[in-house]
Amino acid sequence: MRVSDTQFSQMMLQSLQTNNAGLGKVLQQMATGDRLTKLSDDPMASIQLLNLDREGSAINQYQRNIANVKTTLSSQEVYLDSVNESLKSMRELVLWGSNGTLTDEDRDGMITELESLRDSIESSFNAQDEEGHYLFSGTKTDIPALSNSGAGYVVDGNSDKRVVTVAKGVTMESNMTAKDILELGGGNNVLNQIDALIVEFKNPSPNFQAEVDASLNAIDDTLGNVLGAMTEIGGRHNNLDLMDGAHGENKLFVDKVTSDISALDYGEASVRLSNYMAALQATQASYVKINDLSLFDRI
Repeated sequence: MRVSDTQFSQMMLQSLQTNNAGLGKVLQQMATGDRLTKLSDDPMASIQLLNLDREGSAINQYQRNIANVKTTLSSQEVYLDSVNESLKSMRELVLWGSNGTLTDEDRDGMITELESLRDSIESSFNAQDEEGHYLFSGTKTDIPALSNSGAGYVVDGNSDKRVVTVAKGVTMESNMTAKDILELGGGNNVLNQIDALIVEFKNPSPNFQAEVDASLNAIDDTLGNVLGAMTEIGGRHNNLDLMDGAHGENKLFVDKVTSDISALDYGEASVRLSNYMAALQATQASYVKINDLSLFDRI
C-alpha cells in the first residue's frame, strides 16, 4: 500500500503528540509524586481515593469537635473548681458565725467575706468563652446564667445540653448548666440562701438557727452537685481521649491506604520517561530523515 506524504505527516504528528502527552504525564507524576493525575487514569482507584478522602475529612472534623468539647469542658471544670473552693470556705464561715461568740468586728469581717464568696460564685457561673458565649447558660449562650434585679438571684439560662458529634453515630454533651447545679427545688439556690443568712448575721432574729441550718444544707447540696458535675466532666474527658486516639489510628490507616493507592513508583516512572524520550527522539529523527528524501536522491 502506498503511503502518501500527507498520511506520513499525519502519522508522524500523531506519534509526536502521543509521546509528548505521555512524557508530560510522567513528568507531572514525578513532580507531584501522585500516580493518578486524573480520574480516567484509574477509575476504580480514583473512586477509592474519593471515599478515603471523605473518610479522612470526617475524621478531621471529629477530631476538631473533640478538641472544642474538651476546651469547653476544661474551662467549665476550672470555674467549677473555683466554685467548689468558695462553697467550702462559705461552709467554714457559716459554722464559725453560728457559735454566737463573735465580736461585732468578727461578724462584719465574716459578712464581707461571705459577700465576696457569693460574688465569686456568681462570676464563675457567668463566665464566658473567648467568643463571648456564656458557659453555664445551657443553649441560651447569649445571656448570663445568673442575674439579680434586686429581688434575689435567678437562673436565667436553661438546662439544655449542647450536643456535638464526636464520631460516626456518637454524640457528646459539651456543657454543664447552672440550672442543674444551682437550683435546689422551689426555685431556691445557695446564693439567695446565703443572702438570707447574711441578713440574720446583721440583725439576728428567732429564725437565726433555722437560717444557719438551711444555709448549711444548701451549701452541702450545691457542693454535691458541683462535685458530681466535675466527676462527669472527668469521665467525658476520658471518653474523648479514647475516641481521639481511635480517630488518630484510623487516620494513619486511611493515610497509608491512600498513599499505597496513589503513590508513584518512581522506578517504573523513570523507565516510562526514558521510553517516551527515546520514542520522541526516534520519531523526530525519522521524520526529518524521511521528509528530506527525494526521487532525485535515487537518480
